[in-house]
Parts: sequence; structure tokens; C-alpha cells
Amino acid sequence: MTSAEFLNLLWRDKPENLYILIWTLADKRSRWFQDVLAAGNAVELASRSDVYVGVGLAHRDYGPAHRCVSDEIAGLVGFWADLDLRSDAHNKKTLPATFPDALSIIPELMPPTIVVSTGNGAHTWWLFKEPYLFDNVEDRKGVAKLVARWQTLLRYRATQRGWAFDRLSDLARVLRIPGTINAKDPNNPKEVTVHSTTGRRYNLSDFEEFLDEASIPDPEAQERDALEWAERIEDRPLLINFNARIPNETIEGWMAQDMRFKNTWLRQRHDLKDHSQSGYDMALADFGVGAGLSEQQIVDFIITHRAKHGQSQRRRADYFQRTIAKAFERSGPSTTEAKVQQEGPPGTQDEGRPKENVPSDPATAKALLCEQISRVLGIVVVRLVKLSGKNPIFHMELETGKIEFTRVDKLIDQRSVRNAIAGAVGVLIPKFKSQKWDPLAQMMLDACMVEDGGEEASFEGAARMHVENYLA
Repeated sequence: MTSAEFLNLLWRDKPENLYILIWTLADKRSRWFQDVLAAGNAVELASRSDVYVGVGLAHRDYGPAHRCVSDEIAGLVGFWADLDLRSDAHNKKTLPATFPDALSIIPELMPPTIVVSTGNGAHTWWLFKEPYLFDNVEDRKGVAKLVARWQTLLRYRATQRGWAFDRLSDLARVLRIPGTINAKDPNNPKEVTVHSTTGRRYNLSDFEEFLDEASIPDPEAQERDALEWAERIEDRPLLINFNARIPNETIEGWMAQDMRFKNTWLRQRHDLKDHSQSGYDMALADFGVGAGLSEQQIVDFIITHRAKHGQSQRRRADYFQRTIAKAFERSGPSTTEAKVQQEGPPGTQDEGRPKENVPSDPATAKALLCEQISRVLGIVVVRLVKLSGKNPIFHMELETGKIEFTRVDKLIDQRSVRNAIAGAVGVLIPKFKSQKWDPLAQMMLDACMVEDGGEEASFEGAARMHVENYLA
């Protein structure tokens, strides 16, 4: 397929007044065309080296020095993905080695219209039946979320195989054109060609229905949940803000669900030994720990309660620290771990009610957990694997390699994990208090993909292999 034929496949049905972007890497120059044939001719005149096409249409010509930003894209020709292969150009990440491997992350029910071999990987296109033009800003934002969710789906499917995948979902993305040259390595230029085509075309609703069925979370909700969980784990200084207030609807929801909490909030607990405000502070901290609130939220919780009942406020952070620490001690690690196991992945609960964006597929849920863990640790954890056997072995697979934990106690021990990560990637992860490390360790266990450890993973199998090797 020639460059002109490829561009015609993409843009043959585009409105005449909208512009196609042709971008060249060598001079970082943008060329804008309303005519598809003229765009194809421009590619031929660009020495065919490192030439790209924008995935979106533009309302106007932005000139040679600029590209249309995502917030001004007029429409899309379809969805896309950039799949890297293990090569000299991509040797720092754990990546698939072959085209079949790379394409295996694509759902069988959603084959791409066209797959382009870029020399060091693949660009896949899922073309619409006709270009989708945005009606307004909200329409553009909605489609951008769908693109991000599609990229998230592919990332989750890649992590299940232990591969890194970069989500490149911005609407201003540019991709290579067949019939050109990948000359990033001038000593080893590579042809950009069409690897395969299916002729399959899609409606936007096809992606929306598929993503909803797979329960792939909305990117904004996912980011919000991840931040909320990270705030619970991170050891930040407590802020004493006397104007802080827990929303009334949250309090009322808890009161409706829990009579013990209602009596605490109304200062009507007859079973408390200490009826002073400090005693009620302790009861509120106990409730906050059980509900999974962050330390800062518990502080704001106590401040709100004191303000409601006209009690004087405590001004020292160490008072709150002692109260919260005692609440964690009273709850015990097992209570926290049980809560994580019962309620599912952190960030999936909202006052005891499951959120709609929880992935229904167990493998996808585990991939989401790995993203939560990555945010807290400050490194990219691609996946966690448990190799089954009498003495299971655990692997923490990072973008740049694999860390092995020979026993479960090594995986859940903070010092062991910090040392292993420091040795593997040269990054010293933060230290966590024990009451915060426990739920994080449980999260790592929940995130583990279980794989067969093979015969050598069992006592009997290992003994048999040793005897056979000795006799041989």
C-alpha cells in the first residue's frame, strides 16, 4: 500500500473544509491539506523519512511550526494504538518480542482495520465507517475519555502478559505512514509497511459498549480513586484546620447505616467508659479507621464533631497522632486486611457502596490494583505473579525487569521490598507506618496473578528432579 492509498483509506470521506496534518520529524514541520491527494503527494516529496499523519482533523491551517492541540481537534478517523516491540530502539522496557505477541493484547472481537509495521513496532488503526466530527466541547471530551479507556483496556491486557504499554491517547497524536522510512537510527533505516488489513469498520458506539461490558473505568474517576487511596497511604503532616467540615450528607449516610455511629455522633453512647470529648474523639477515630478514612480525614472528622457540639478544639497535631495511632492499634492488622479482602480493591468503595467503575474481569481488576500500587510506591509495577507450589515464589515485574521474592514473608515485608526495589531500579521507595503498610501489602497479595510454578515448585517434584539429576 502506498502512502497516498493509505491516506485515502483514512480520509476519503472527510469534509472538504477540514485539514489533514502531515508532520516530518527531521525539520519538525507541519503541513496542512484539505485535499487528500495533495497530502499524499507531500509525503512523496518529504524524502519519505520519518513522516507522520495526525489522527485528528483540524478546523484551520496552524502553520509550519505548530500542530493542532487536542482541545481544538475537529474530529477523528478512528481509534489507534502504538505497540512497541523489543528491539535496539526499545530495550529498556519489558516488551513483546514478535508481532503476534504484540497483537495478542487486542480483543478478538475488535480486530483493527489496519496494522502498520513501523520498523520497531506496530501502529494499529480501528477506522470508523466515516470520520466522527465533534458537535461541541463536551462531545470532544466524551470521545477523548473513550479513547483513554480503550488505551487503558490495551494496557491492562498487556500487563496480564507482563509487558509494558504506553497509553498514547491524546487527540493530537501523530502516527507513521506506510510507504515511508523509519530513520531514527540513520545507520539502520527501516521501511514502514502495511502488516495486515481486515476491512472492518466501526461505529463509536461499538467501543463504548465493549468498554462498558469490560467495566473499564473512566479515566477521571480512576485518577480520583487512585489519589484518594494514595492519600490514605502516604505519610503526610497532619493539618489542623478549624474550618474543616465533613459534608452533612456523608454524616447522614453513615448515621442511617450504623446506629452505633449515630449514637457516637449525637454524643449518646451509654456504653462508653469515657464520656468526655476525648472519649468521643477516640470513638470517632475508631470508626474512621474501620471506614478506611485517611488520617487527615479523621482529623477533619473530629474537628467537625467538636464544632457541632460547641467543644473547644485541640490545637496540637500530636494529640491527633496519638488518638489515631491508638485507633489503628485497637483495630489490629487483621481488621484492616479483612476490610481490603471483603470490599475489594482500594478506591472501589464509596461509603460502603461499590462504585460503578469497578472492573468485573478479575484480571482487569488486578491490573488496576497494580496501577494503584505503582502510584503509592513511585515506580511502575507492570504485574505481580504468584508461582504456585508448596513454597510459592512471587515475582514483582517492573517495566525494566523482574524482582523475585522466594517466600511470601519477603513480599509483604516492607524492608525486604524497599531493598529489592532499590537494588533493581535504584529507587528508594518511601517508608510507611506499619498500619499503612499492612493494607498495601494486602493489596500486593490481591494483585497477584497465579501461575503454575511447575514440578520443581513442589517438594515432591523438586526431590524427584534432584534424584534424577544425581542418577544421570
